[in-house]
Formats: sequence, C-alpha cells, structure tokens
Amino acid sequence: MKTIRAVRTLLAAAAIGIGVATTAHAADLVVWWTKGVTQAEDDAFKSVIALWERQTGKKVDVSFYASGDTEAKTIPAMKAGLPPDLTYDFTYDLAYTPTWAFDDLMADVSDVLEPIKDQIQPGVLDSLSFLNGKTGKKSYYALPFFQMSPHIHYWNDLLEQAGFKASDIPNSWEPFFDFWCSKVQPALRAKGNRIYGLGQGSSTASNDPFFNVHLYLNAYGAEVVAPDGKLRINEPDIKKRVVQAIDSYVKPIKGQCSPPDATNWGGADDNVSFLNKKNLVAMNPTLSIPMSQLASNPDNYYKNMHTVPWPNGPDGKPTPTMISVKQVLIFKQSKNIDNAKSFMKLFLTPANMGPMLKAMNGRFWPVMPALINDPFYSDPKDPHRSAAFKQFTQATNKPFPQTYNRHYARVMAEQLWGKMLGRIVLDGWTTEKAVDELAERMTKIMS
Repeated sequence: MKTIRAVRTLLAAAAIGIGVATTAHAADLVVWWTKGVTQAEDDAFKSVIALWERQTGKKVDVSFYASGDTEAKTIPAMKAGLPPDLTYDFTYDLAYTPTWAFDDLMADVSDVLEPIKDQIQPGVLDSLSFLNGKTGKKSYYALPFFQMSPHIHYWNDLLEQAGFKASDIPNSWEPFFDFWCSKVQPALRAKGNRIYGLGQGSSTASNDPFFNVHLYLNAYGAEVVAPDGKLRINEPDIKKRVVQAIDSYVKPIKGQCSPPDATNWGGADDNVSFLNKKNLVAMNPTLSIPMSQLASNPDNYYKNMHTVPWPNGPDGKPTPTMISVKQVLIFKQSKNIDNAKSFMKLFLTPANMGPMLKAMNGRFWPVMPALINDPFYSDPKDPHRSAAFKQFTQATNKPFPQTYNRHYARVMAEQLWGKMLGRIVLDGWTTEKAVDELAERMTKIMS
C-alpha cells in the first residue's frame, strides 16, 4: 500500500487552488470526490448522482481528484469558508476528521445515520462518532463509505515447494509466525532459495508498520487509548502488554527472518518485495497485493497466492480486527447541507453502494452486513475475499485510536511506532527502553 501522506503543505494545496470553490456553488450540490481504483467504480458513483438528480430535479457538480489532491483542495477551501457540500478522501479518517469534529467544523449527520444504524457494523459506527469540543458531547460527524484492515498474504506455491500445505499453518499467535521462520524458510533455503519468511516492515517511510503494529497490540490486549480518549500506555499492565506485542513484532526481524532492507521500506516496497518473492508472507492494509495479479496473472491470484485471517491471539481468542473506515464528510460551512444529506440517504443503501464496492473487486470492504453477506465476498473459490470475509465477520472490529483521541493522529504523523521499532532493530535498544521513550512522547502529545 502506498504511504498515506496525511499532512500536505499549504504550498501543495495552493498549487491545486480553490478557484472552483468560488464558482461551483451555483449547483445544488457540490461534490469533491477521490477517484476510485477502477473506472467502473467512478461510473457507478455517477449513476447514483444521476439517480438523485432525476429524483430531486436538482443538479450536482462533481469533481474527481487523485487521492491526496482532494484533501489538498479541501483544506484551503475550508479556511476560505467555501468547502464543498460533500467530500470523500482516503486520508480523512486517520488524519483530519477527529480534529475537525472537535473544532466544530463538521455538520452533525446523526439524522442520516441514526435511522440506518442497525444496517451498519457496530465497529464501523464507533469509527464515525467523535467528540465535539464546543458541545462537550460525542455525535456522528462522518458517514461511512468502506472499511479496510491489514491482511496476511502468503505464497502457497512456495509453501508447497517447502514440503508443507495450507493445513499445516498454525492458527495460534507465536506458532503461526514461528512456522514461517523456523520451518518454511529453512526448508526453502535448503533447496537453494534465498528467501525470507516474513515481510516485517519497520521503517518510518511507510504507514504500513503503524497499521500492522496495532494488530499485534490488539492480539496482546494492549489498549493504548481507551474509548473515552484516555491514554493508557503508562499503566503498568498496558505497558507490559505493549512490550510483549513489540517483542513479538521484532522477533522475526532480529531472527533474520525478514528482508534486511525492510527497515527502510517506503510505501509500496513491501508489495514489491512480496511480489518479487523475496519473502513468503506479507501484511498489507488492503487486498491490493492480490488484486494486482487478478487481471495480469490469474494463476497467481487463484492458485499461487493465498490470504489468511490473523491467527488467534496469545489468549486463544480471535485477534480483533483494526479497521479504518473511509468517510464522506459534510461541513458546517457547506452551502447545501440539506441536499448533501438527501444525497447520502440515497447513497447509503445496499442497492447504490453495492455496485461501487463490487467494482473495487474486494480491495476494500463493505460496512453493511447486507453487502458483506453477498456471496461475492464469501465465495470459497476466491482465496482472498473469502479470507477477508472471515476476518471481518468472525472477530471484533475496533477503530484506530485517533477515533477516540484526536491527538493520536500526531502519533501516526510523527511515525512514533516506526521510530520505536528503529530504536530496537537498528540502535540495539531494549524493547522496554524504546517503549518508555514512545510513552513519554505520546504523553506529551496527548496531555
């Protein structure tokens, strides 16, 4: 997955400009939307727009932008008091929405969401509720589009070359990861294949370690931020669990079971390393890795590459899925709030969201059980969507900590978890010392 550039410079934002914002409000609804991963996805969205226009007799002005460009256009438009009526971008949930909601910049969308709450996964709902600093209360300030979570992929053809089969893969935490390092990697190297067991990234040049580390934290019950926003990493039991989780994360790196250059991987380097078969296993926040093979190399997609749910945690229970819910936003300063809400009531139906999500081929995941339960997602003939189906339906779904405390976005922006990993695997620090430094910085940011 490409690095999410959560913080754009004002220079970049100005380069795109806000000229459209000063003229486009002649329309009944102004939409700034990030382009989909396929043209079919964008076409499906345009069909929903056309349907709303026919039903209401109103006109929509929609502009599509590359991921990141939407946010870079939206930020200066907000400052000018001319935001769009509706906007979607990949980065909003992790970098901006919690702060914008706290600063009372978002329209309350409870009237859109409350009537359909029972049609949306509970973990998704948790990701849409934020504290408003002006009112001192939490409410819904974002609407859901789709969700994503780290997945585990492995090369099944290499597993078989090593003399193993899928049923040999353990489903317990440490045995699962040890299997690739102590059994499969040595077996392949004995055959002359210079390969590594796990693609365990630990750099500050990618956000993937941030995502993956939080799955490890979940497995060990290390809740660093409570749902009420309280920072818990300094609590002795929580810090102990964090140390255990990080020890587990760095074990294959220290044990030479991960490519040495993984300490410097950029956004897409983990994908490239896995696709070049430098490592047997990859962890990635979307299904983009197998999707890259679907059209060009169907044998890789259906036979050689497999996806598996995360193993059970050390407590023997399913590891909670850490979800990032991609959001559609309406601002308090938007000129056509009622029209935006009207459109989203139409959009947030299985009949209208379904075609857009299917056009993604399962790269991202629905938020409505009615769509998740579509056989398209659980079809056992698809080794990737069927595994993701189990992951999203058999484990608890939890939002990333910035949902609970807006300051945690800075933890991600400053790459504190990646820096901590570097302290251990590059500087030779003990895990305890590295976690203490991390906790000190977190406390300063979030106090």
